[in-house]
Amino acid sequence: MKFRVELFLVYLSGKGVVILAGKTKITKQFIISQTVLYVFIMAFVIAFKSIFGDKNTLVGVMGITAILMLTQINLTISPGKNLLKLIIINLGIGIFTYLANLNIWLAIPINFIGIFIIAYTFYYNLKSPVYLPFSLQYLFLLSTPITAAELPMRLLSLLVAPVRIMIVQFIINKNKTTKVGNKLIGSICDNLIKKINSNENKDDINKSIKSNANEFRKIVYDNRKDNFYVTEEGRIKLNIVIILEKLSNLLDEKINNKVILNDLIICLQELKLSLGKEDNLKDINNKINNLIKKYKKEDIKDLVTLRILNTINMLSISLEELKSLGKENYNTIKASEDIPEKYKMVNIHKKEFYKKSVKFSYAIRVSLGITISAFIADYFKFAEGRWIYFTTFAIIIPIYELSKKKLKDRMFATLVGGVIIVLLFTIFKNVLVRMLIIMAAGYLRAYTSTYRYGTIYTTICAIGAVAMSGGAVVLTINRILFVILGTIIAIIINRFVLPVRMKDANEELLGTYRDVLYGMLNEVYEEAINQNDNTHKMDTLLLVTTMIEERLAVNNSDFITEEDNGYFDKVRILIIDIYQLYTLVKRSEIKQNNEYMIEDLKKLSNVSNINIDNTIKDVEEHINIAKGIDNKIIFASIRGVLSGIKELKDSNKALPE
Repeated sequence: MKFRVELFLVYLSGKGVVILAGKTKITKQFIISQTVLYVFIMAFVIAFKSIFGDKNTLVGVMGITAILMLTQINLTISPGKNLLKLIIINLGIGIFTYLANLNIWLAIPINFIGIFIIAYTFYYNLKSPVYLPFSLQYLFLLSTPITAAELPMRLLSLLVAPVRIMIVQFIINKNKTTKVGNKLIGSICDNLIKKINSNENKDDINKSIKSNANEFRKIVYDNRKDNFYVTEEGRIKLNIVIILEKLSNLLDEKINNKVILNDLIICLQELKLSLGKEDNLKDINNKINNLIKKYKKEDIKDLVTLRILNTINMLSISLEELKSLGKENYNTIKASEDIPEKYKMVNIHKKEFYKKSVKFSYAIRVSLGITISAFIADYFKFAEGRWIYFTTFAIIIPIYELSKKKLKDRMFATLVGGVIIVLLFTIFKNVLVRMLIIMAAGYLRAYTSTYRYGTIYTTICAIGAVAMSGGAVVLTINRILFVILGTIIAIIINRFVLPVRMKDANEELLGTYRDVLYGMLNEVYEEAINQNDNTHKMDTLLLVTTMIEERLAVNNSDFITEEDNGYFDKVRILIIDIYQLYTLVKRSEIKQNNEYMIEDLKKLSNVSNINIDNTIKDVEEHINIAKGIDNKIIFASIRGVLSGIKELKDSNKALPE
């Protein structure tokens, strides 16, 4: 048991560290932080083992892994509810695995149901899934049977992770919109200033702005209460980020008015300085308001200058709103109505319960694969049979095309890692030296960002820890055979059981993208006729577009072209324009008195059934006859949205009708 514990201890300490490492550039500071984290993990697991015993050590290991992975999700907005969920899922895993180990036949339905619940609950279509720590914990506890007398201690050990997860959540994610979000907004301001001053290619600057904006949107997305309600701080600062993105789009056009650009730099500097680490908004609007007053005295004809001034004015309004809100009310949620039925989690889960759904398909395949693998391992009483279901779990992944590469990497890594450990253990017979080899492999695992090379280190740790007393060659052969068997099971299931190909996954995401886009257009119209005062729905729709873009980019990273990137950049610009139009309509006090405006917005909400060219001409006429700059700006925004939709349709790559 000792060496088996060390096997997973070293494996998962490396696994946990690499979750944070990703593709980070290896610097001195990075090495120090990874070393400290590695030592902390080792110390924690050793302490956990001394308290809860050998058979529960893996619970401590997986607790650390869950803590590291769940930092990407903000659980502090509803801490009590989230703590209860974590406790229920952890205790459920403990009870399910205990029952599964009582009887080989009883294990079949229990394992299938247990893994299905975990995979279906924690696989997310629109953000990084977090099923890994819970699924692995299930597998590790399945491979470590206990008696009835030992069950209370195991359940007690399973209560530690949820509490520690929430403690770390409060340290890292509490007030994240302020702590991390302000830095991202400041970085966007810096890049906009750089963009104004630069005469060279601005692609890298645009990518940086987009990246920072996406990160901010994801923070707000994760900080929603009940996966719908956006906090007041999140709502206002989200609008600020959209305004800054709009400014970035405007700066891509030719601007001859250098004075307005210099004044814009002053506004951006003021914004960054005032937000800082913690919002200091006392004097934020003085300089910006003075600039706006200065331009109101001038008769400006240039359309781009007017659009920049309008954007600065909207920025000023948002900052004043943030200032009036007060820090003590940042987490306030204004819920004017209940969550719409389609946004309730129970209905979201129901909606994805069909065979072509990536979520449903993956949950069925992985639960079936692990159930079969675990049955084979138990039925034939293989001493190291757990490697069968660990391999099956590793290779069954949501999208079929991506599993092929993982399969090749797994086989390559197992062979290379096996050969390395056999050679090293043949040369070095000393137990201490062998232990150092295993620990070094676990530590170096933290610095790999690819599955192939990370699994080489994992194999060295796995075989080495079990073979400490000898028999490395036999264990290597056994592992390779079990990996091959697990691979065969995974290949068959991936190929024949509800396979979801890249095309299917993309169609599902693009279909959601289309629905969100049309939903945003409808929200603008409903706001105009005063039928909807629920900004949470519009904010959620906007945030969902970001998550879809990110998921499409991740799924298609090896296939996406520059043309595809250009297309989605245009869609992103369109979505920003729609959100800006919504904000303009919401803040306009004269929208009820302009029948043309209501008529145009109604057509916009039904854009798939209108003649866009004729509608654009109508809106241009309404711009000419409209009274007041505010009305003209709204009509101009309507025209901009229509033009954006027309451009996408003309590109022959428009979102599906």
